[in-house]
Amino acid sequence: MLRPVTSILTTSEAVANDVSRLSICLRANGFSFSVATTDGVLLTVGDVQTDDVSASRVAETVAASGGSALGYRQMRLIVPGTQFAWVPEHLFDAARMHQYLNLVAEVGEGMGVYYSYSSALKSYMVFAAPESVVMSYKVTMPGIDVFNQHSALVSEHLLNKSAGHPVVLLHAREGVADIEAMYNGQLLLSNSFAAADEEELLYHALNVMKRLHLETPDMELSICGNVERSLYARLQHFFPNVTLYTALPYRYLNPEFETLHTYRHALILS
Repeated sequence: MLRPVTSILTTSEAVANDVSRLSICLRANGFSFSVATTDGVLLTVGDVQTDDVSASRVAETVAASGGSALGYRQMRLIVPGTQFAWVPEHLFDAARMHQYLNLVAEVGEGMGVYYSYSSALKSYMVFAAPESVVMSYKVTMPGIDVFNQHSALVSEHLLNKSAGHPVVLLHAREGVADIEAMYNGQLLLSNSFAAADEEELLYHALNVMKRLHLETPDMELSICGNVERSLYARLQHFFPNVTLYTALPYRYLNPEFETLHTYRHALILS
């Protein structure tokens, strides 16, 4: 049993929930969440290490930070997983979701199949997530939308940037490297790779670059998630331009947010 460890930064200024967005991201050893206004003011960022990632526990934590688990203009639940597929909108049929996913992955017992839409790609993300977990959040937080981490990572900002030079986004999480590769404004690769340590993270980033022939002098490797200084330094030896990906730009009411390592929270700040 993990001992609960909670880190929460918030602001004392009251902002109505109906002009705010709540984002929640689950992980194997806990969860993180953020609350931001729809016009880009960051209000709360929380990170909790715990065995209990139930909807009721998350709702209690959000409420304890001075907010509420209900009444937001938008609520997002990000459930990381490795079973997913991108489907162009002109080919998508919701009745065939299981067929799309079965082409690339075997959906295990207890897993539900869901989808979300990406306006940047004009495509649907079809993905698997634990059905009991998703349903508990939908009951506890009616109206919440469910996403896979890849649909949160692929952004219009990065696609636009890739129009001028290759961009590879590496998101490091517990034992996994999520990688998005983009060039000429197009998504070339979106995949998750097992990565037990920094050596394997480095290997996968280099392999994607070489396999997709992205070795240009102006190629950009953008990294986020569980990034330590040692990994950043090693990547600089192999890539011409390494940057930290901090997701969307936000304004702050609380000056303590200036010290927040936003690149560690890219999924809930995207």
